[in-house]
Amino acid sequence: MPGVMEFIESYRSYFDAAQAVSAVISIIGWCLGGVLLWIAWRRNAVRSVTLGPFGFEIQDAVTATATAARDWQTKSPMQKIDMGRIKATVQRAFQPGVVEQMVGKSVLWVDDNPDNNKLAMRALSKLRLDLVQETSTEAGLAAMQRRHFDLVISDMGRAGNMQAGYELLQAIRAKGNPVPFFIFAGSDTAEFRQEAAARGAQLSTNDMLELIDNVIDQLGV
Repeated sequence: MPGVMEFIESYRSYFDAAQAVSAVISIIGWCLGGVLLWIAWRRNAVRSVTLGPFGFEIQDAVTATATAARDWQTKSPMQKIDMGRIKATVQRAFQPGVVEQMVGKSVLWVDDNPDNNKLAMRALSKLRLDLVQETSTEAGLAAMQRRHFDLVISDMGRAGNMQAGYELLQAIRAKGNPVPFFIFAGSDTAEFRQEAAARGAQLSTNDMLELIDNVIDQLGV
């Protein structure tokens, strides 16, 4: 045993050098793996990340969005569930450059029946958005006086007033506020879309995934 120890001591510098080289090779390997993963992500070769909590967030958001879409289908039977479209929509929200812009963006949703949007709100929250829900035009305007919002979503009819969505939009624009405004209602026709655009809205739809797509387009840049 003393002979072995003397041998190790005699050649310790060589052992240390070998360990250093091994450590450098390991670091280079990890860095190269990270670069390749990033390149694959940028080229959309990676459709979901399964490493760590980030991949879990994507899957969780897909599940929440699919659940919301199926729930909305019961209210709007003409809507079809397309899982490929759902996955593509959610994955776009987590692409580099988009996810950084989305985190913490604030959304005000005004609807006098908030339970109708509970699952949709949950799906949007999985995209790391800051969501506030109000049930009247007055409450929505009061919320906008208290803080900044990056996007407003509104239903159309509230408390028997079938123009409530437009009235909220008009009140916001009258204050000189150009915040993007989406109308999400049960009915959707070309005439509704045209009138909403003419009044200054950026979207009018009853399609859950179209709503989420446009939220990503608006807040992910």
